[in-house]
Amino acid sequence: MKNIKFFQTILAPILFPVSLLYLATVSARNFLYDIGFFKTVKIDGAKIISIGNIKAGGTGKTPLCIGIANYLHSLGYIVAIVTNAYKAKHKNALIVSDGKSIFYKTPIVNDETYLIAKKTKAIVASAKDRLSAIELLMKFEPNYVILDDGLQYRKIAKDLEVCIIDQERFYLPFGLLRDSKKSLKRCSKLICFEGECEIKAKIVNNGFFDINGKTKKPQSAFVFCSIGNPDKFLSSLAELGIDIKGYKCFRDHYNYTKKDIDILKTLQVNKKAEVLLTTYKDFVKIEQSGIVYVDIEILLDYEKLLEGVV
Repeated sequence: MKNIKFFQTILAPILFPVSLLYLATVSARNFLYDIGFFKTVKIDGAKIISIGNIKAGGTGKTPLCIGIANYLHSLGYIVAIVTNAYKAKHKNALIVSDGKSIFYKTPIVNDETYLIAKKTKAIVASAKDRLSAIELLMKFEPNYVILDDGLQYRKIAKDLEVCIIDQERFYLPFGLLRDSKKSLKRCSKLICFEGECEIKAKIVNNGFFDINGKTKKPQSAFVFCSIGNPDKFLSSLAELGIDIKGYKCFRDHYNYTKKDIDILKTLQVNKKAEVLLTTYKDFVKIEQSGIVYVDIEILLDYEKLLEGVV
């Protein structure tokens, strides 16, 4: 994130005009949907809950989808989740989990999809075309369908549009906003982790785990990850009192190779770190001994969030 900000500042004379063109393009697309030129499809038989944001990068959408799915499941509802197939080998509609068994893992599906399948009892479908995924999973007769990263996917009419908001002023590529701020007017509920908004949320640490289950908090670690906001992950570990001996950040959704893991283990030894430490999103792509991950969840008032659709 720091490197991105650095290059955005250096290349500002070029990037800022491009960002204005980007905003104009996004706004034109939204306008055509608003006036009905582009049509939306109403899904019969299930309520559609969309979780999204207007900022590129990690803002907590996937943990929120998991939290909502688990809350609805606790109330006795059948829940399905549709994810996009970004960085997945299989782009067509695919049932990843029926809520009991997981049929596909990374890299056939992306890391977030596999993570959702592991942490919920939801029926999980993945597809580049989310509408085709919904059509595929309707045979399971879900009460609710959650669209992960669904704000910009306007082909489907939503019963609840939820947006996680963050502090950002400028549009891509000069800044990190990927959608017009006017899109927030379409949202039924706004969630934030910092500042003031309708519904405040908090990310909490559920503990440290390895391939065998829960383990003790390490005193020191060499940290690695491939997430949208690595700075926030690193700062959260420092707040927990972990001595970070070094770190390596890969691009978001990166698929690790055996060579990558061997290099990381060498760095751990050279830096005299107690463990290799990463996120659960990264661990699901590796799933081997010798690596510790942090599990998190989002705490908020789910009853208030889902008011009107539950």
